[in-house]
Amino acid sequence: MGQKHESWIADGEKYALLGLGVKITDPAVGELDLSPNFRVIGGNEFTIPPEWREWLGSIRIEEVDACTLFIACKLKSSTPDVLDGENNLLTHRAWAFFRGLLLSAPFATAHRPVILTGSCRDGEVGLRQQQDLEAPVPNDFRPYPDITPDEIRQAAEIAMRLEKLAETRQGSNRWRFNRVLHLYTQTRTERDLLERIHQYARCIDGLILCDPGKSAKQFKSRSELFIGPKHHDLMGEIYEVRSAVEHLHEDRYLDPVTRHTQIDLTKKEAIIEYIARTTLSRIVLDETLWPHFTSKASLTGFWAQADVNRKLIWGSPIDPMAALEEFDERYLPGV
Repeated sequence: MGQKHESWIADGEKYALLGLGVKITDPAVGELDLSPNFRVIGGNEFTIPPEWREWLGSIRIEEVDACTLFIACKLKSSTPDVLDGENNLLTHRAWAFFRGLLLSAPFATAHRPVILTGSCRDGEVGLRQQQDLEAPVPNDFRPYPDITPDEIRQAAEIAMRLEKLAETRQGSNRWRFNRVLHLYTQTRTERDLLERIHQYARCIDGLILCDPGKSAKQFKSRSELFIGPKHHDLMGEIYEVRSAVEHLHEDRYLDPVTRHTQIDLTKKEAIIEYIARTTLSRIVLDETLWPHFTSKASLTGFWAQADVNRKLIWGSPIDPMAALEEFDERYLPGV
């Protein structure tokens, strides 16, 4: 299957395309330079040919056709007719960009994102493989925010750093960080509000490495590094929600559900998501942090250091209340 030559790809090149149905209003997005690994494909540059309909199916083809943002990864290949490790590499890069965008922006998509891969031969772009991704859930008070040029640039940078991190043996064992990143990515697709608070809090748990029997206390004290010392009560309340969900006590918040509780939980979810997202993105983007946050052993050593040393390594804390800058309870559904 293929389509006539498109301006975004040349003969003999393999590709992976990430397609997203997102809100974009800034025309500068189409002019972004994301080289060397990525390229933004404008709507006029990419059209889906009739030949792809059988592969994708009628419903999926409509969703792909409605994508407002395509990110292309390409390379020159001596085997354009073969679906092989080159396609896998490009697909992994597209997936890394998607994770980078998750760490850069609180966006949601109108339908499932998709990664398509294939090659261009004799002026035709062939489709060889499709991978559907789970859609991030909308925020209740800001369901479909614009994706900005800066967020797309940061996503590309995070993707390249993730590729480099995967290639390095720094810290010897990246399992801990990879697990937290996977947990955050997975939670962005979780529809239950309480469960999202639970899992985003676990992301922080994974980075602060609480001692046995001291989890509630250290969740508040060690998170100071990321958000400063003024939010102990807030972090304690978030940890109470995390524990209630962990131990099947959700009824404390759901029986009955009041408007006050709905507003309070929505704010807490926005805050803990913001903390998890900004913390993870800083770690990925700052290679000097990798030796301290990639493994359990490195985390143990980091938290054993003096407080002043940890602050010098981490840098300035973020303001978690920035997550609520556009909060408006009028947008919340009724209870």
